[in-house]
Amino acid sequence: MAPSLALEPTPVNDATLVTLFFAKQTSDPVKGLQNFVWTTENPIPNSVMIENSPTNKGRSKLVFKLTINGVAYVAKRCYNIGSGSPVSIVDNRDQLIKEGTTLGCAKFFLDSFKKECESEDIEISEFEVTNFILAREGVDGLIDSFTPSPASGIKPSDYTSLPDTEKDELKTNTAIISSVTWLLEQERGNVQLRKYSRTLDHPRYSDKQGATINAFQHFSYCYSNNTLVFADIQTSESHNLLSKASVLFDLMSHTLDGKSGAGDHGKEGITTFVDQHDCVQKYTLMGLKALSESDEEQEDASDGGDGSG
Repeated sequence: MAPSLALEPTPVNDATLVTLFFAKQTSDPVKGLQNFVWTTENPIPNSVMIENSPTNKGRSKLVFKLTINGVAYVAKRCYNIGSGSPVSIVDNRDQLIKEGTTLGCAKFFLDSFKKECESEDIEISEFEVTNFILAREGVDGLIDSFTPSPASGIKPSDYTSLPDTEKDELKTNTAIISSVTWLLEQERGNVQLRKYSRTLDHPRYSDKQGATINAFQHFSYCYSNNTLVFADIQTSESHNLLSKASVLFDLMSHTLDGKSGAGDHGKEGITTFVDQHDCVQKYTLMGLKALSESDEEQEDASDGGDGSG
């Protein structure tokens, strides 16, 4: 059986001091393509503490409290990616990179959506995509002192039993090995959560916030040339009077190749959204075509037609 990240870490103390290496994220300003490059050194000296036991558990990830120089974050790692197999060190890393890619793409599409609404003088609810950091927990490269944090769920044998090619991928430099990848978000405190859609369920809403989400899904589908649908959409809504924006987090997507991460149902997921989606007047006012029209044009283009029928 492949080595896997433990479902529940064994508590030792309340929190553990760890070393983190951060990924540098870039986004293509035209197409929204995301890229992550791992640093080989800490950009600044950090005092990072992570609690040994999770504070929350979702369908796929465990959530831990973490502080960087006293600033509170939540740190997430995967324990279930829907494959039916244990989640290895590499599985967790790859899945969180895919989730970061989805979040980065969502920010690109949301910024474009807001600009379109502003140009058409359409009032929408204020949403933003969560800010996040991808980080790798570094440990001493000497096997006899390989001590990942209790929160990581990793044992020394989980690394030593990996194939050499995967071991090489985890080496940050000659002295440090990255034991576990974390997706970090700054802690938002007491918030109210709202769920707008599920993996294959896309309800239509009549209230302003829900209608904005419906329109954003429609816009993203069309703006991606019918190749992407955001799903499992949820927000945290802060009661902070300084900010009224709802924050989108833990997003997933359906894509043509079905490889954007756990829960991506590929063409089936996209078709399900199109079948359930009900275009309304607001989308027409924004200059968006009905999804059936958009699909027909896409098919004509792939067949070499000019979209004129």
